Amino acid sequence: MHRARNAVVAGLSLVGLVWLGAALAQQRGSAATPSDAAGPIAIAVEAGKHLRLDGPHGPIHVWIPAGYRAETGATIVYVHGYFNPVDVAWTSHQLPEQAALSGLNAILIAPEAPVQQKVGVNYPDLSELIRFVEDKAVVQRGAALTVAIGHSGAYRTIYEWLDEPMLDQVILVDAMYGDEDTIVEWAKASDRHRLIMIGEDTVLGTEAVAAKLPEIVTLDRFPPTYEMWPAEAKSARLLYIRSQFSHMPLVTEGYALPAVLRLLPVERLADLPWKLPLGTLPRSDAGIDAAR
Repeated sequence: MHRARNAVVAGLSLVGLVWLGAALAQQRGSAATPSDAAGPIAIAVEAGKHLRLDGPHGPIHVWIPAGYRAETGATIVYVHGYFNPVDVAWTSHQLPEQAALSGLNAILIAPEAPVQQKVGVNYPDLSELIRFVEDKAVVQRGAALTVAIGHSGAYRTIYEWLDEPMLDQVILVDAMYGDEDTIVEWAKASDRHRLIMIGEDTVLGTEAVAAKLPEIVTLDRFPPTYEMWPAEAKSARLLYIRSQFSHMPLVTEGYALPAVLRLLPVERLADLPWKLPLGTLPRSDAGIDAAR
């Protein structure tokens, strides 16, 4: 599914250089004491509730943070890309750790999804998936909003969900491999629909979508800290980020996923480690495949 990346952005702005310097400084600082910084994340993950459910179309992982309140919380449904099944992605990509680092009052649901092309979508009905989790995990979905976030080949599953009324926001993490008009139509269909796109390997597709949404806010790279995000980007209904992180680090390194999750208009839980620097994750011994 790899597409050759053209030179779309012709250089770094002064602001981009400032962000780059801050990012490097942050990486050096967080790498100096990984165990001290990552300890609160491990504690937060352990304090929450993890379930692996035997769903009708494959396993479903659920993580509920300690202190979760459904009446003000969100439901985040994460869909993995090709090659790694959900059991591998859950552990090797440290998905509950990244959710904890975001600090959000939100349950995280990760269902099985296709691991290669020409394999059917496991869970084409979003509301059915969430109802199953509510019943089996004995938890209510977050009433504030429902978000689908997917990496790479996950776009096939998320596109099946675009006609679901409960779906408020879509985050495509290097996942725009085709059918640009479909997501453009969804974004235009309602002011309630929020679209966040990240482009690296899929920059041709993300640029094509951005060109059809002239009101979209575009960033040339990820800011190194949440505080450095421009105010208009934090609140934008349509947001496009050209990524300096490559395809797999976008979902494995603890920068991109917690950063975009922090953009969601959901309260943060005081006991979660959301004040830690982005990229702060416990080191995992599990191997990470070069999945797409």
